[in-house]
Amino acid sequence: MHFVTYAPPPPLGRFVSLLWYYAAPELPDLLERVLPTGSMSLLINLAEDELRSYDGDDPARCRRLGGVAVCGAHAEHFTIDTAEQRLIVGAEFAPGGAFVFFGPETEALGGEHVSLDALWGREAGLVRERVLEAPTPDAKLRALGAALAARLDRSREGDPAVAFALAAFADPRRAYTVGDVTGQLGMPPKRFIRSFTEQVGLTPKRYCRVRRFQQALTSIERGERVSWAGVAAACGYYDQAHFIHDFRAFAGLTPTEYTARRRERNHVPLGG
Repeated sequence: MHFVTYAPPPPLGRFVSLLWYYAAPELPDLLERVLPTGSMSLLINLAEDELRSYDGDDPARCRRLGGVAVCGAHAEHFTIDTAEQRLIVGAEFAPGGAFVFFGPETEALGGEHVSLDALWGREAGLVRERVLEAPTPDAKLRALGAALAARLDRSREGDPAVAFALAAFADPRRAYTVGDVTGQLGMPPKRFIRSFTEQVGLTPKRYCRVRRFQQALTSIERGERVSWAGVAAACGYYDQAHFIHDFRAFAGLTPTEYTARRRERNHVPLGG
């Protein structure tokens, strides 16, 4: 396995949190469940000019996309073909960061996978060609970063209220609620929810639920013996039962099943 990451500096780094290259020729050919993160990403399959996604875990319900695709902000798990991870490059957008690249389409992309050519036209194929032509993993990441920087539209930086809310929701010192944020902003809740959803692709309530779920995964990934009651309390769940219910809603698995079956964080093989 060869995994290379690059965190771009500003101004691109304000909107793209990570660029990554992954090569693993020995991966088994099976389906894999991907858990929601609440953020958007861009994927480029370097091995073949196609990406596939599945509704639920049924291989008969396959959606075939071009070799460059956008994964919108999800609040549900979805399924991918593990074979397509054998040689792939990706960009993880910062929460709300995709808006400067996709504008009003960001909300419509929520919960969806879309070929990039449907959004950028012929340029999508040119991005893949430039990344393919780059000779090394580091050069491929630089090529992708340059392509994204060229598309960065600073006039779309969006509502400052959304940036304030995202920073508040990310504050580890306090579990801010949507009501806390709108109260501090002095902003009508409906207007805030509308603006947040347009820029992030999820409603603020759903975004906060996914973020709390991801905090639980962080606790699990520390590798220590897990106390589910302790994880529930640390992540702000009312009790262990609510935590398990929410976890199953996002992962399609109980926390115990996830720890036993995961291949890596957010990825769970479905067979093999």
